[in-house]
Amino acid sequence: MALPAHRPTPTPATIALLCGLIPLLTVHVCYVLSASAGVIPTCIPYLDGCTSISATGRHGWGYVLFKAGMLTSALLLIAYWRLCRDWLLAAGDADGPALRSLLWLGTAGALGTMVYTVFLGHEGDIYNLLRRFGVTLSLGLTVLAQLLLVWRLRRLRDKGDRESIPSRILKAKTWLVTALLLLGLGSIPVSNFVADKDPVENAIEWVFCLLMSGFYLLTAVAWQRSGFRR
Repeated sequence: MALPAHRPTPTPATIALLCGLIPLLTVHVCYVLSASAGVIPTCIPYLDGCTSISATGRHGWGYVLFKAGMLTSALLLIAYWRLCRDWLLAAGDADGPALRSLLWLGTAGALGTMVYTVFLGHEGDIYNLLRRFGVTLSLGLTVLAQLLLVWRLRRLRDKGDRESIPSRILKAKTWLVTALLLLGLGSIPVSNFVADKDPVENAIEWVFCLLMSGFYLLTAVAWQRSGFRR
């Protein structure tokens, strides 16, 4: 009797790459679909802020694709944060509260993405509340997880691990999380003191999500170069 064929599992670098590419491709394809259908304005959202990311996934094929892409991305992120914990352990980090916090923050952020995605496109106060709760959980906790990862990586590198943590990648990650933190803090006065705040908030949202995806792409490069495996 023939044995079942072995199914190759994706490498950690592939998972990190998909975590960065899938949401980027999803929101941009959904934007093109929705703008072509005339349900959202046509512009450069990173500069003009004419529409939010959420608006790209509310109608037609954009609605279907947005949910499929973002839910897939959230599932991959759960695996990604487990791999980040394994990466730190392989580099010599201690399996203590910091690594457990990293795993729980990243996982909770991914679950927030799921909540936000599931209820996007539904009308009503309860759905709006759940959607806002999900996106706040997703963005806030994910950034905290990214900050924690960078801190642990810098700590390990200071102790002498220069092979599993490429210097340029770590510097780029540090700049990314710093920019994310500044954007998050900068959105507070915009929300409270800018009269026509929607375009500014939308532009910040697009840039914020672009940088978040860039963080995962940098991880993919680091894992590929270091040869990290499960």
